[in-house]
Amino acid sequence: MSGVVFALALFGCADDGSACQRLAGPEKSYSSRFECMAAESVALESDAAMAADYPSVFAQCMTRSQLAQIGPGTVDLRKRGASFADAAD
Repeated sequence: MSGVVFALALFGCADDGSACQRLAGPEKSYSSRFECMAAESVALESDAAMAADYPSVFAQCMTRSQLAQIGPGTVDLRKRGASFADAAD
């Protein structure tokens, strides 16, 4: 086990995955990428996701350090330059 902790975050976005903002709500942590990805569909059915005032809501697994790098600003989830669930970062 690598010791990397993965976080599952929800983002409210434009339909194409651009101009995304992290949604307020509880972020859950997982000890593996697989566990985190398995929880994405449940997160998309949560109250926070259903109440979001955005055209699209995305669930994204990433390391805690990647989540911290994003901060509260706008992020484009379409970019391939950022590998959100890559523990190598």
